[in-house]
Amino acid sequence: MKKMEKHELQNFADEVLKSFGAKLLTEKHVFVKTGEGKIRAMTEETFRAASFFRGVMNAGVYVAKQRKNFVTLTIEGCKFVSLLPGAHVVELTKEDAVKWMRGDPVNVGIQSHKTVIGRYREHLLGTAVVDINGVAYPQVPKWRRLPPDTS
Repeated sequence: MKKMEKHELQNFADEVLKSFGAKLLTEKHVFVKTGEGKIRAMTEETFRAASFFRGVMNAGVYVAKQRKNFVTLTIEGCKFVSLLPGAHVVELTKEDAVKWMRGDPVNVGIQSHKTVIGRYREHLLGTAVVDINGVAYPQVPKWRRLPPDTS
C-alpha cells in the first residue's frame, strides 16, 4: 500500500471532477494506491496501523479504479463525492437500478459524457461507462453484483 502523494491525490480529484462533475471529499482520509489501479480510502489511524504490521495487503474501503482514459467509482466511492450542479448523474427506476446492480447494460439515453453516476432515489449506485447509443455499462465488481434471478 502506497499513500498517494499530494499531487497524485489532486490529479485523482481533478479526474473525478472532470469525469463526473463531482468534488472528491478528501478531508480526514488517506487515499492509497493498491494493485491494478485500485484506490482505497481509510483514516490516518488505520493507515498507521496497517503500515505498522508487516504483511498487510489491503485496508480501508475500495473507492475507485483508475483506468487508462478515465476513472470509475464504486458504490462506497460515491460516498466520498459531493455532487455539484450539473453533475453527470442519471436517475434510475427501480427496475433499472436492479439491472445496474446486476451489472447489466441500462439504457440511460444519449449523454454528453462518457461516464455517469447512477442514482436510485437518494442512493448513489456507482458509475458506468456510456456508449454513443446511450447504453450505460455499470462498473459493478463481479463479487458485488446481485444474482441474475433478482427482481
